[in-house]
This record gives sequence, structure tokens and C-alpha cells, in this order.
Amino acid sequence: MNLDAGELFERYHGVVYRRCLALLRDPEDAAEAVQEVFERAVSGLGRFRLRASPLTWLYAIATRHCLQQVRNRSAHTLKHALLAADPAAFEPNLAARTDLDRALAELSEQDLELVAYAYRDGMTQDEIAEVVRLSRKTVGKRLRDLSERLQLALEASSGAAEARELKSAVG
Repeated sequence: MNLDAGELFERYHGVVYRRCLALLRDPEDAAEAVQEVFERAVSGLGRFRLRASPLTWLYAIATRHCLQQVRNRSAHTLKHALLAADPAAFEPNLAARTDLDRALAELSEQDLELVAYAYRDGMTQDEIAEVVRLSRKTVGKRLRDLSERLQLALEASSGAAEARELKSAVG
């Protein structure tokens, strides 16, 4: 498949824009991100492997780029981008929100990408495997490990909060 940068943009800019808008939640930021995604794509055309479709490849670039943008903003914004299509649909109490922010902030870029695909986008392990170019088995293992790590981090935060509450009640 011979990929021309102009044809690539014309064919896929709408899908890439919608992906960026879903994660960044701002039309101007999304439009700017689309330009950056296609700049990265054009510079990487020589390295593009034909194992994936151009759309899958662009979707992965857009996801990584936007998650990094969101991560640079704040952990709170990152949590909303990763977990809730509608920000009003996810409003836990302040302590839980702080615990989740802390747990997400400790994840690597690759982990955040998996969280976004699995929990925000609802992609199957087979679909995630195609996008990130790993085996389905590896994706499943990483998602299980991630789930366990997040659960442990949240339990540890919850235990620490309960200990502080107990100490203040007694003291």
C-alpha cells in the first residue's frame, strides 16, 4: 500500500479529530492535536508497518498524543478523559477522586493507553491487540496486572484514609 500524506489526511482527518475531541474535550485543542498527529504520522511514514491499517495506526498515534496532552494538564482531567465519556456521569466523593487521581498519575504512558482503550472505549482485547501491536494474550495479561495494581493502590489509599479518620476520632 502506497501512502500519500495528503490522501492520508483527507481520508482520516475526521476520525482522528473525533478521537482527539473525545479525549481532549475542546474543539480548538482537538484541531491542534490533529495537526500534530498528522505531522507525527508523516514523519513516521517510512516506519509504518503494513500489519495494521492506516486508521489503526493513526488512532494509536492520536490516542498516545492526546493522553500525553491530558496528562500534562492534570491527573483530574486525565481521569475524566480515560473513564467517562460524559464528565457528569463520573463524580465520586472527594477522597475517592483524589485516590484515583494519584493511582492514575503513577501509570506509564503504555498503561494509560490500555486503560483508555479498554475502559473508556470499550474495545475488546483483540481490538486493543491490533492497535498496540501486541498479542491478545499479552494485552489480557497487562489489563489484569493493571487492574490488580489499581485495586491495590486504591485499597492502600482507602486504608490510609481510614487510619487518619480513626486517629482523628480517637485523638
